[in-house]
Amino acid sequence: MIKLFASDLDGTLLNAHHQFDERIVQGIRDLLDQGAEFSIATGRGPKQCTIPEIERDVYKICMNGALILDKENAILHMELFPKDILSLLIDEFYDLPFDFVTPEKTYTMHSQEAYVRKKVDINDDDAWKERFMRDFLPRMKFNASKEEILHADVCKVNMRTDQHKSYVRLTEFLDVHQDQILNAPSSEDLIELTAVNSQKGNAVAILAKYLGLKDDEVAVYGDGGNDLSMLSRFSHSYAPENACLAAKEKARSVIGPAFEYSVIKHMEEISKS
Repeated sequence: MIKLFASDLDGTLLNAHHQFDERIVQGIRDLLDQGAEFSIATGRGPKQCTIPEIERDVYKICMNGALILDKENAILHMELFPKDILSLLIDEFYDLPFDFVTPEKTYTMHSQEAYVRKKVDINDDDAWKERFMRDFLPRMKFNASKEEILHADVCKVNMRTDQHKSYVRLTEFLDVHQDQILNAPSSEDLIELTAVNSQKGNAVAILAKYLGLKDDEVAVYGDGGNDLSMLSRFSHSYAPENACLAAKEKARSVIGPAFEYSVIKHMEEISKS
C-alpha cells in the first residue's frame, strides 16, 4: 500500500498553465483523507510552490532536494551549496545570469533591468514568463555583492542558458568539481546546481524515513532530468507521457500526459488498490 506520494510539479502534476487547480487540489485532498501523505518534489524554491488550500497538509521537497519542509513549513532538512565552490563560481563566471537561491529569497549580482532582459527575452514560453513576473521577480535581491551571497543560505544555483552561447568553460568547471556539486537540470536549457547529495531521490528517502515508511510504500512521479534520482531509486516510479526520454527509461511505468491530469488520476487509482 502506498503511504507517501511525492511528485514533481511542472510537466508532471500541474496543469498546462504550470498551476494547481481545483481538480488537482481535490485529488490531493482525497489522498490525504484516505490516510496517505503527500509531498511536492520540485526544483522550485519554497516560495514558488505554495498551495493555499492545503498548505498545512503537505510536505515540500524544494530546490531539487536541498530543502525539506514539514507541514508547518519548518525545516526538516537543509543542505547548503558548498561555500568554497560558490566563491569560485562567482569569481570565474560573474558575467553569467545566475540565480543564487535561498529558502527566503533569490540573489543575483545583476541589475533588475539586465536580469529581466537576459532571463525573459530569451524565453519563448509565455506561461513561464507570466509565472516568473508574478512569483519570482518580487522575491529577487538585485545587485547583490559577493559577500551578501556568501553570507546567505544558498542551497541552489540556477541559470537559464542561451542557445546562441557556448558554456564550455562552465561545463569544464562542473566536471572538475563533480565530487562536490551536481547539475541536475529539469530541462536542457537550464543549469540547476546543488551540493552533490542534494537530489530528489535522497530527499524523498529522508522524508520516508522521517515518516517511518519503507521504500515500497512510496510512489514518485517526475518528467525531467532533476527527477532521475527518485525515479530510479523507488520501485513505484512513474513518468508522464510527455517526460524526457531519460525519465521514461528510469521510471517503472509511463502513464498518460500531464496536461490530461494523468498524474493525479494515477495517484487516485493506486491509492484504492
